[in-house]
Amino acid sequence: MNRNLTGIFGHIMSVIGAVLSVFVLSIVVVGPMLGYALSLAIFLFFALPMTFMMYSGGKSPFWMKINVVDWLLTLISIVSIGYLIVNADHILTRIEYVSDISAFEMTMGVLALVAVLEATRRAMGTAMAVIALVLLLYVAYGNHLPAVISHSGYDWDWIIDTMFLTSKGIFGSPLWVVITLAFPFILYGVILEELGILRTFLDFANRLLGRSPGAPAKTAIVAGTMVGMASGLPMSTTYLIGYPTIPEMKKVGYPGRTAGGIAAVVGTAAQLMPPMLGVAAFIVAQYMGVPYIKVCQYTLLPALMFYFAFYCTISFETRKWNIAVHEIVTLTYSKIMANGLYIFIVSMIVLIYFLVMFYPVGLSALYACATALVLGLIRKKQNRLNVKMFYNILARTGKTSVYISIACAAAGVITGLLVETGLNLKFANMVIGLGRDSLFIALLLSALAILVLSMGMPSIPAYITGIAIFGPALMKLGVIAPVAHIFVFYYATLYSITPPVAFASYAGAQIAGEDPMMTGLVACKLGIMTYIIPFLFAYNPALLLIPEYWDIWQVLRLVFFYIPGLILFAAGLSGFWAKRMQWYDTVVALAGGVMMLFPIFAVQFVGLVVFIYIFIRQDIYSMYLRKKPAAA
Repeated sequence: MNRNLTGIFGHIMSVIGAVLSVFVLSIVVVGPMLGYALSLAIFLFFALPMTFMMYSGGKSPFWMKINVVDWLLTLISIVSIGYLIVNADHILTRIEYVSDISAFEMTMGVLALVAVLEATRRAMGTAMAVIALVLLLYVAYGNHLPAVISHSGYDWDWIIDTMFLTSKGIFGSPLWVVITLAFPFILYGVILEELGILRTFLDFANRLLGRSPGAPAKTAIVAGTMVGMASGLPMSTTYLIGYPTIPEMKKVGYPGRTAGGIAAVVGTAAQLMPPMLGVAAFIVAQYMGVPYIKVCQYTLLPALMFYFAFYCTISFETRKWNIAVHEIVTLTYSKIMANGLYIFIVSMIVLIYFLVMFYPVGLSALYACATALVLGLIRKKQNRLNVKMFYNILARTGKTSVYISIACAAAGVITGLLVETGLNLKFANMVIGLGRDSLFIALLLSALAILVLSMGMPSIPAYITGIAIFGPALMKLGVIAPVAHIFVFYYATLYSITPPVAFASYAGAQIAGEDPMMTGLVACKLGIMTYIIPFLFAYNPALLLIPEYWDIWQVLRLVFFYIPGLILFAAGLSGFWAKRMQWYDTVVALAGGVMMLFPIFAVQFVGLVVFIYIFIRQDIYSMYLRKKPAAA
């Protein structure tokens, strides 16, 4: 649980956060002058103690205040990571798995692992820490298990050597990636929030849609997408967009659970929408070895399909709850632009330009940050950038980055153990064995496993872990690399609306004053297309806009089957079209919608027939019944 630190401890955390931000910025701009390993060690040297100060070990009064356990863990992290920093020259010159590891180094390694796992538990919850701990124990003692799941076994010397003294564990690529790629975008989101730009997103959405039925829900979609692109964190996006929109949604007639679920889905789905896609997409580009613009290309059409389906669902929900036009007082476009929206637009243009010109992703983000800061410095007096605001930006960015970086240190432990022991290939072979005769079964098992693994993880470590385990399996079954990576990426983002660990849903429930679990189930229902769309492009890679798979037939299929199918499925999901559906019509509509999304033409044609049937019953026949009394 997050501690709301004030007084001297609050100031100290802010100072350390600002120092950490400056340190990371120097790495992004000029590179790791102190070396890769030493830079990561210095980062964790600050990040781990910050975690033990900012996050409590429990909910009791004892844990909510900084206590002796926090100080002990802080000391453990300083001593263990400090040992690496002081002895960096010796560690860098030793030969991995050949040079002996001393008893003292073993002790330091164990202490560092304890510190990382406990920090992960505090910041992210128990799930990720438990997964890492179970995997550690499995690697150490798996040779004693039944033959089906056993392995040859690894001793603790090898484990500590790999996890602590190499770049394949705690200090592996996940932590490096989050520092060099995620950090600049966290900084960008904090800048926009500190300058008051995020509020203008809501103003813009209200101006655009404020006169339509169910306006608060629809403005939440537009504004939430813009906020999510900037923040990249589902839970924070849900809070930012939920506080102004959820009360308005309830006021016009939406049930509280529906209002909270809409905000949660918006906060999560924003990570799937180009051009920014949240922070995790830049990690996807790094792991795929392709320019970021390629990831934008792959994700564009699936994202548009989801948002179309989601908007249709909200429209049907608006009709179902008989929500009339409730005009929202709005500002003019010129006023919204003057309030700072132009800062977001200009900085986004700068970001996209440098990305398209193939500049490094982190550096491109810093150019966008610099643009926003300069424009914030010369704007009108209201919310103009000043020294105090700049300090707050650095402090908040440093403290926010700790949250994700600790999770990525734990992800380094998980992926390092999986890859170095070959267990990822073992898991892959299990998936291949179970799904050898059915790609659908393999995809389903992978999707379910990624959802389970990602519970409690941010999307970055969830994707890194998921692609390490299931990427090889899916590609061996014939799934092309872009599809495998985007498939895993999608499911790595869905942890935030999937119960029982559904952070965005719980944020929406808190604001709406509703039961968290029920709100999470409603969010799953409203956002169900995010679970289905990855299967669509797995069977039809043309949906990722890959040129060699795209032709005129795919255009026709999109227009005549996919789009009507999404409308039909959304209607079945709400149980409403022009009027409330009978239960059997709801079932037929859902089945027909799925058929129209199916990759076989004959099945899609049957779905089209169902679409025509529902259209006639809901629109034409209903219109006839309404006119009949008047004619009589």
